[in-house]
Amino acid sequence: MRGPGFVQQMIGLLLILIGLGILAMNLLQVRLVGPLILALVGAAFLVGYFSRRLYGLLIPGCLLLGLAFGSAGETVLKAHLTVLGLGLGFLAIYGVDLLYRRSTHWWPLIPGGILVLVGLTQLPGLDILPSIAWPLVLIVAGLVLLANALGWFRRRA
Repeated sequence: MRGPGFVQQMIGLLLILIGLGILAMNLLQVRLVGPLILALVGAAFLVGYFSRRLYGLLIPGCLLLGLAFGSAGETVLKAHLTVLGLGLGFLAIYGVDLLYRRSTHWWPLIPGGILVLVGLTQLPGLDILPSIAWPLVLIVAGLVLLANALGWFRRRA
């Protein structure tokens, strides 16, 4: 468990994030109360994760922050970003845990990757992505299977 200095650092970081969120709302003259509340609750879960090292707090923290990002993006950019934000939240679970504990679980990569790909297809100008992505996925999967069959991934003694 971390000392009181670490908790003060996390609370300080949380206050900075709150201030930046309110400042951005005031400067952009956009009301982002919903995304800000999601971000605050997500940040509180992350503070708990960093102070207690409980993996169960990382998951809702990253997902809520991802949803806050997507929801804010929909309000500001007028584009469908909620699915993309949720996918980035799943990927953040993997990344934050890997950086903080130096080990992680691989499961968030599956829903995160799928949601990011679906979210990218909803962005303006990237509607051609599905017609390109699926053939590329098949090609890469075929190359991996072929390389494995040829022994390229075997360890050498």
